[in-house]
Amino acid sequence: MNGSIWIATYVLLWLTVLVLASLVIALLRQVGVLHARMRPMGVHFAGEGPERLEPAPGSASIDYSRSALTLIAFTSPTCEICKELIPSLDAIRREYADMQYIQYEHGPDSPMFLEFNVRSTPYVVTVDGNGIVQGRGVANSLEQVEELIAESLDAGKVQATPIELTDKVDA
Repeated sequence: MNGSIWIATYVLLWLTVLVLASLVIALLRQVGVLHARMRPMGVHFAGEGPERLEPAPGSASIDYSRSALTLIAFTSPTCEICKELIPSLDAIRREYADMQYIQYEHGPDSPMFLEFNVRSTPYVVTVDGNGIVQGRGVANSLEQVEELIAESLDAGKVQATPIELTDKVDA
């Protein structure tokens, strides 16, 4: 009788360990799903791009004073994230009346990548109307670009106004 009790408790212990192990695996999977859903806000500097709060490169070819804020996006035709992000960037351009949007696509003749010291895509840079870099970094989602724009507007005390949508139609 003594031996059968020990065998039963030993089997019960192993069943408990297997159940707990499967629960831990299920929880780890859920943590991974939550992490994938909650993208980090803000862009990642990645050690490249122009220096923040310094004059922006490209002033010979870009008129920064044309708008309160200029959003410069560096993309690549082979970048899958860029393909998903470009329509969102176009929507942001339409959302802000006082924001200029410029996109440079990586290619054999892309001197702006060198001038801005950009090596990865999608990389975004915000420049205020005085030609000063307010923010920069690798952005993998629309939320990150919007956060960069908000931080740039706050940091530079720039007043880029969103376009107000109304139901009125001017005749």
